[in-house]
Amino acid sequence: MFKQFLAITLFAFLFNSNIGAQNLLINGKFATNTEGWSVLLADKENPIKAQIIERADSYKEYGLADNYIGTNFVEIDAQSGIQQTVDVKTGETYILAFATAHRPDVGNKQFIIQINGDVVHTKTFKNDSKAGNFSYRYVEYTAKSDQAKIAFRVVSLSGADDQGVLLTDILFSHSDEVDLSKFSDMKY
Repeated sequence: MFKQFLAITLFAFLFNSNIGAQNLLINGKFATNTEGWSVLLADKENPIKAQIIERADSYKEYGLADNYIGTNFVEIDAQSGIQQTVDVKTGETYILAFATAHRPDVGNKQFIIQINGDVVHTKTFKNDSKAGNFSYRYVEYTAKSDQAKIAFRVVSLSGADDQGVLLTDILFSHSDEVDLSKFSDMKY
């Protein structure tokens, strides 16, 4: 557990040291709920789950390890997703970095990122009973037009459709502004 905590702390430091990188996304850490994001809902009566871990016991509700107090995130599931459109320059390369965690015992979930409708990243989260821990990944993207519509969604392969993948710390920046050596073993 200490090893996981140390790895997460180190990555958080490295990730935050890229503060000089201009995040083209608004509210990538969900500090103000889902402000700046278009929320996609299958059922308008069931809003997206945006959560900040404020109480010492609230992390248990989402099955997170206990070191995420103060963490803001959204839960993307088969019933909900988020997207945001940003201006980019055609032909230039950008980095999309993000952190995801699974919820315990919710079945198999496929996490999907699309940019302008093209799938740029997928990850299947296998059912797991252990507490969730955020892990960081990044994707390189070369712009094919002057706008990038970045969408996050989940397909439920098994288990409940209203429980999915937890998402936070989203950064979308010009590749020249992000020190990729700090992510070298974290690319997926």
